[in-house]
Amino acid sequence: MNIDINNRLHSVCRDRWRSTAPVCMIRGLLCCLLMFCGFGLFLSDAYAAAAADELNCVLCHKYRGLSRIDEAGDFRLYYINKGLFNKGPHKRVQCKDCHADIDKIPHDPAEKVDCTIQCHLTEPSGNEKFTHKPVAEVLAKSVHGTVDKGEEDVQYPEDYPYCTDCHDQPLYRPLSFFKGQAAGVSERGLSRCKTCHQTGDFAEDFYNHVTSRLQKMRVSSEIVKLCAKCHGDEEFQERHGLQGNVVASYWETFHGKAAYFGSDEAPDCIDCHVVYGENVHSIAGRASRASATHEANVSATCRASECHADAGEQIAGYQVHTDYGDPDKYPLQYYMLKFFKYLMAGVLYFFITIIFLELLRRLFPDFSFIKQPEEKRQSTISTAAKQ
Repeated sequence: MNIDINNRLHSVCRDRWRSTAPVCMIRGLLCCLLMFCGFGLFLSDAYAAAAADELNCVLCHKYRGLSRIDEAGDFRLYYINKGLFNKGPHKRVQCKDCHADIDKIPHDPAEKVDCTIQCHLTEPSGNEKFTHKPVAEVLAKSVHGTVDKGEEDVQYPEDYPYCTDCHDQPLYRPLSFFKGQAAGVSERGLSRCKTCHQTGDFAEDFYNHVTSRLQKMRVSSEIVKLCAKCHGDEEFQERHGLQGNVVASYWETFHGKAAYFGSDEAPDCIDCHVVYGENVHSIAGRASRASATHEANVSATCRASECHADAGEQIAGYQVHTDYGDPDKYPLQYYMLKFFKYLMAGVLYFFITIIFLELLRRLFPDFSFIKQPEEKRQSTISTAAKQ
């Protein structure tokens, strides 16, 4: 009896094994394949991270408190936010490409970064190593250059901006051309890039880089505040012979009010001081014929296609940086402002006085500053009673 049951069980298990064995083998192979792919992706990510950070700089610079007080007494922070860094344009740039003097850990005090050195990236249009040197050459010829037209060093060269004074670590702000997507993101647009560019993160990086260049990286108010770091400093203005606080006068205009309340369409410093369509680093002094704010070019600057395209030549007479507190330079504006201030104060105080007197009359109806004689008062009451 027991032998018969065992034979039956053996035949059932044998039949089930023959039917399920291929499925089990396939599942096992798939599990091994997935584990292998996951391990491969882990190695590739680790390799990519190691390639981007060859010296493992983030090992120390990942700590938020990594800082010191330098010899000049300035606070220096050396913390690197890796998450933000990987969302910016320097994501594929190795640390050593900019900090070329660092070749060991722990390293000696790092030298100032030269933004004009060549990167390991290849500029696609010319198949050459990428560099910011052309931008530096344009900047050197502008009003912010440290060499004047006589090929002599300017006074107070420490006041003139370096790359990092205006450029921090920018973040990509990709455009969105499709409906139903969050502002600044276009996954459907990115999916079209991935139709052909399927290798690695090329599609994401290329898309972010190109679309971020199609718009302003900073809103108007941020650009004005950036320029205000120098042009809003009274000591800076005095050293360089600048008249008036141009930043304060800008905020008093309609353009400044719109920018202050968050409008991205309001013109900022770059929109007015850079010739339309030219490199933003090529700002020239007002006295230069190539300047966008030269008296011969103001009307063309204001009538750019993105601003007052239908305006006439008279728009050049609009005074942007008017100092209402300077009666010598702007007498008409100064005395007009004084007149309207006194007029508004007079009208306001007049009506406040009327309201106050009316309130007294309602609270004290029998009150009078001038007391009438008793006989005249009784006669007035009797006459009123008869009527």
